[in-house]
Amino acid sequence: MDNEQGGPSPLSSIKVTDEVIAYMDERGGDFRISTSCSGPILMPIRVRPAKSSDIPIRAGNHMIFISRYQIQWISEITMSMVPRLLFEDGDYGF
Repeated sequence: MDNEQGGPSPLSSIKVTDEVIAYMDERGGDFRISTSCSGPILMPIRVRPAKSSDIPIRAGNHMIFISRYQIQWISEITMSMVPRLLFEDGDYGF
């Protein structure tokens, strides 16, 4: 991947925060980062299934599948990518 000319970041440089890993451990399963009108969003693959064009990265005991459209813009995966309604009460029963 060509990072020198504004291309995608190398996968090894994408950091996943400890809070995100703990969040994934609590909910179980793998997650996907896709595009929303407010930017990248981290959703369980039960809600937003992974696509064959996604780039997988390991995060603790789980996988995060990143949309090929988002990968070039992501250097760190943080709780700001989790929709507020998913980490508050309810969590849609997931």
